[in-house]
Amino acid sequence: MPTNAEIITRFEHAFRAGDATVIDELCDPGLVDHTAPPGSPSTLAGFKDKATTFAHAFPDLVEDLQDIVADGDMVTTRWLITGTLRHTLMGIRAAGQTIRVDGMNFYRLRDGRITDTWTQFDAPALTSQLTIPQQPE
Repeated sequence: MPTNAEIITRFEHAFRAGDATVIDELCDPGLVDHTAPPGSPSTLAGFKDKATTFAHAFPDLVEDLQDIVADGDMVTTRWLITGTLRHTLMGIRAAGQTIRVDGMNFYRLRDGRITDTWTQFDAPALTSQLTIPQQPE
């Protein structure tokens, strides 16, 4: 049986790729996404939608998984993602904006499956990198 850290490493790669099949395999059906975006369900379905939407918007997304710490049923990752916005995301028009954002994920696992997730990332940096400067009229 893989360790919790190995499960989360596999999961992180699947999430960034928008691989709903692997997400289903590794997550408990009752998963709770404690930091779901406003208006999005905090369920497994909402979580998969977030993954596939982000992967579609950033098809060249690369994640550098910088640290992973496991203690009992909890696993924490620290990451840096880079990519280019190629499709509209949350109403933001794609114009080739590049991002470089760091963050952390916290996971709780039970019986080898993810039951809870929390995500913290540099939202102001992401927002400023996605903003298209206004052209003077």
